[in-house]
Amino acid sequence: RRINVVINIFEGSRRIALLIAGIAAVATIVVLVQSDPYVPITYAIAQPNGEFSRTESCPSSSAKHYFTHQTTSGKSVSINLCLLTMAFGDDEKQLVPYRIDEKGMIWGATSYSTEVSDYEQQLERRFGFPLDDEARIEEALSHRYRDDIKEGLMYLAVGLAIFWGVVWSIGWIIRGFLGVPRGLDRKPQ
Repeated sequence: RRINVVINIFEGSRRIALLIAGIAAVATIVVLVQSDPYVPITYAIAQPNGEFSRTESCPSSSAKHYFTHQTTSGKSVSINLCLLTMAFGDDEKQLVPYRIDEKGMIWGATSYSTEVSDYEQQLERRFGFPLDDEARIEEALSHRYRDDIKEGLMYLAVGLAIFWGVVWSIGWIIRGFLGVPRGLDRKPQ
């Protein structure tokens, strides 16, 4: 006895295309919802016992240190820390002040020295957002998060439209070769 199996290529292709589009949409939305927005904030410090002050940019002569710090609500913020330099010695060489000894003398070293690397680690542990900055940072994070979601959904829509165009084009080509009119899954008898 012979079993006649009829495979509907078009119906199978539609289901595969819908499955791929659905997986892409769900994966994109999950990634967008779980992602942390990137909000860099720049602070400067002039002396080892000084305060962190918010600034728009680092002077070109300063050393730069990058790290992340969490707000009280647990959101990560990228910190660009400017270690302002000062002139040392007779040649006025610009060094990073990293220590003040018990006599009040300020010690300085070059940006990539071991002393400055240790100093940067101390600054990371000591760093905290000023209270008035934290509210602005939380607001900036919220705006960036919404903007990232809007942008991600726009890219998803464009991607799905392109995918639909490719699927439609392939179907149009295959229907043409097989002589199957649009809207039907089989050649009319």
